[in-house]
Amino acid sequence: MVWLNYLGAGVTAALGMLGLLAPRTIADFVSIEPVGATGKSEIRATYGGFFLLFGVACLYSGSPATFHILGYGWLGAAAGRLFSFLPDRAFSGKNLAAVAFEAAIGFLLFL
Repeated sequence: MVWLNYLGAGVTAALGMLGLLAPRTIADFVSIEPVGATGKSEIRATYGGFFLLFGVACLYSGSPATFHILGYGWLGAAAGRLFSFLPDRAFSGKNLAAVAFEAAIGFLLFL
């Protein structure tokens, strides 16, 4: 089942590569609008560099603790999105699918 950990880390790294190389694609996918060069830089940093290197760190180290920490991050994202359903009235099919995706990647990193 260790390969599932690597799958979760690989998906994380691949999303990071996409964020680094195609910030507009990621911005459209997550429904945000980068403002100017600084906004694009933020997408490259957060959705790109952070995700890419965290995924690569898991793949390189193979450490269960590293996989778990990344898993907690994905589960935290799912929990934050769930929370947004009430105060932001953000309940939608797209957001529900995103919760499922984030939770699934998070759980893969714990298996």
